[in-house]
Amino acid sequence: MRSTPRTDPAADPAVDRAPTDRVQAVRRKLADAWSAWPLRRLVAVAVLAPLMFVLWVSVSGGWALASPGWTALVALVALASATTLGSYLPRPGTGMRFELGCTPCAAVAALSVLVSLGLLNSSPHDVTTAILALGVAAFGLRQRLTNPSTCPA
Repeated sequence: MRSTPRTDPAADPAVDRAPTDRVQAVRRKLADAWSAWPLRRLVAVAVLAPLMFVLWVSVSGGWALASPGWTALVALVALASATTLGSYLPRPGTGMRFELGCTPCAAVAALSVLVSLGLLNSSPHDVTTAILALGVAAFGLRQRLTNPSTCPA
């Protein structure tokens, strides 16, 4: 009887899965961070994101009807920034103390929000600058969501 070849790469021990394992570990950390978020943080993000979008657009020179790509990038920057700020809200049952984490890590994540705003303000309606601002905001968000276990403080 003829056997069918295995198509599952996990079944083959010769396949190097190290890069995939690292990507899965980062995804698992991000998924754990998102699943652990209380409702108050999610509501804060839902409220802050549109407000920050309007603020980012107004500070950056107003609406750019000729550049929908820039507007979409600014919306993503506002969402990432709102999520970063929402991560500082305390969890239920912990009182009214903000979850700052260790000082250097918390400062860099919070500063990424201000730096992204400054970048958007420095060159209004420029898609390249908006991409850079999105990168800065995403860096701050990633650091805030994954950094508690790796903070050197």
